[in-house]
Amino acid sequence: MELRLLQGGFSLLEGDREMLRHTQKHPCAALGTGQADVVSSSGNFSVREHRLHRRLLRQVEVRQLSDREIMLIFDDGLCTISITSDPGSRELSLHIDVPNPEYNRFWLWICADRSERVYGSGELFDRQNLRGSVRPLWISEPGVGRRADLFTLSVAAKTKHLPRWFHSNFAIPTWLSSAGRYFYSDCTCYGKLLFNKQRTHGYYAWGIPKTIIIGSAPSMKEGLSRLTALLGRQPKLPEWVYDGIILGIQGGRETVLQKLRKSLEKQMKISALWCQDWQGIRMTSFGKQLRWCWEYDKELYGDLPELIRSLRTEGVRFLGYTNTFLSPGTPMFEEAKDKGFLISDSSGEPYPVYVPFDPGMLLDFTNPEARTWIKEIIKKQMIKTGLSGWMADFGEYVPADSVLSSGESPLSYHNRYPADWAKINYEAVQEAGMSEEILFFMRAGSLGSNPYLSAFWTGDQLVDFSREDGLPSAVNASLMLGISGVAYVHSDIGGYTTLGPKKRSSELLLRWAEFAAFTQIMRTHEGNRPQNNVQFDDELVIDGISRITEVYTALKPYHMHLSDEYQRTGIPPMRMVHLHYPDEIDELERWPYEYLYGEHLLVCPVIQEGKTSWDVYLPAGEWIHLWSGEKFNGSRKITVRAPLGEPPVFYLENSEWKELFRSLQ
Repeated sequence: MELRLLQGGFSLLEGDREMLRHTQKHPCAALGTGQADVVSSSGNFSVREHRLHRRLLRQVEVRQLSDREIMLIFDDGLCTISITSDPGSRELSLHIDVPNPEYNRFWLWICADRSERVYGSGELFDRQNLRGSVRPLWISEPGVGRRADLFTLSVAAKTKHLPRWFHSNFAIPTWLSSAGRYFYSDCTCYGKLLFNKQRTHGYYAWGIPKTIIIGSAPSMKEGLSRLTALLGRQPKLPEWVYDGIILGIQGGRETVLQKLRKSLEKQMKISALWCQDWQGIRMTSFGKQLRWCWEYDKELYGDLPELIRSLRTEGVRFLGYTNTFLSPGTPMFEEAKDKGFLISDSSGEPYPVYVPFDPGMLLDFTNPEARTWIKEIIKKQMIKTGLSGWMADFGEYVPADSVLSSGESPLSYHNRYPADWAKINYEAVQEAGMSEEILFFMRAGSLGSNPYLSAFWTGDQLVDFSREDGLPSAVNASLMLGISGVAYVHSDIGGYTTLGPKKRSSELLLRWAEFAAFTQIMRTHEGNRPQNNVQFDDELVIDGISRITEVYTALKPYHMHLSDEYQRTGIPPMRMVHLHYPDEIDELERWPYEYLYGEHLLVCPVIQEGKTSWDVYLPAGEWIHLWSGEKFNGSRKITVRAPLGEPPVFYLENSEWKELFRSLQ
């Protein structure tokens, strides 16, 4: 760390890169006060503030305590920032102290290069480079549509919420730049990442962070490795996940077994059945939804433990569903209400949250007894019954005007709730001694989620090819999550949301399955209106689905290799191509839906309807077309055949895995 004193300020360098610069005209920090104005509707939030006052911290006293530690005292002690450096990692840790509790807003600006791109901050659906934007950090339902069209407006009129590009189930105060620069804040309050200036990257928080870390790595890849070390890395997936597709089926024992038999007759590789209605269903205006009481439905599934044992003899596991809500009128709801385990409104009654149009009651994870209670339910009603995993849904809905048992503000806790939900599921699995057997997957995430998160799925996409909310958005969300430290990512094959004219086609289902085969998990979903959608066992698609599951399972050694690589390095299996080809970033940004699956496979999903050929860009090197064996030189655009079942995928000619890839030809 090198400190250079300036007139009325300082410049702080790590190695040869300027990290912080402060002058009286352009200070690097500010404090402020403000009042929040947050309105929620069915998990959608309108976040505003008023009476905002900002004080730029212009005066600074600089004390160099050692060659690895300096202290910045702003405005006669109004704010003190102690900075320590780690010479091994070229990382600066900023420890912030603001004695006056009246200040509840904080700004920091760090140095930026004009040309660097910025990625990360969690899940985003239709953009990657955040430069030139302001990214708010508040976890919510993303909304449906996100396009300036009649469909989005009609949905917004019903939900009273117009979706924006930054609405996300997973938002964290971190980022990574193409220059290897990275940023991390430990503050989980609402905040904003400010990338709208050429010379600085800004950060704004509705609270005072305790620690901020800024680092400088020699490459984007090395920066990602360091950032994931800060965020924590996910535990490994159970090995059985790679043995086939996870089939989403509803309807009860007979329906499930009938669809399973039909699929096995087609030689489909199946690792598990995911029956989200294992605990019963209820019909709502949105479609077929679930009864939120976490014990199996004996009318639908009879003797479920016996069914699970029977399936296991065929190498097929059984997965279920849980979430953060309880349905009013159920025995578990009544028990939780009596014990004070539910988030309350201002009158002390359970706060009714509409999901999306019917009420559920949220468990209060700030109450340690409530956490223990729901963990015991997971262990007894799910793990002991024999489930090998579940969807751990929701986590975004804590209302800003609710009352928590801990007494803390829901504004500060809202973004922590998903991390607590992940930890509860993780601890239940650990305490049951089933960490190598059970898969649970979530859609909501926040700072602190990663070390406990078994797997993530990209939420409720539309059953279409739209870039903002369909198949392409699942690809983009997966890549942005990877840059944010989430490695085990997948999506609902075929999408989830059917509304109005939106209905899943056989082509969409097959193209989505092609994409899923080159991720860590393949899982189908019937959607919110199963009767309106093509399903995996329809005659038009079942042969194609069966064939692509053979590809997925044949890649099991490679899937596991990429998982092990993530555990060692923090580099996710799905990667932006320029992570390995930084010199071609200008061209590669024009091909945002191509990705590397590990360093050896280039995957170019077909994300438009009616295409039988596809334009791709090959980065530098010698590339072999996976299906034909044809060789192509890189650093150029080519057009290849892309019939259903043969998505454009290429492997490096000198890959150590080429024999495995060649076996798929």
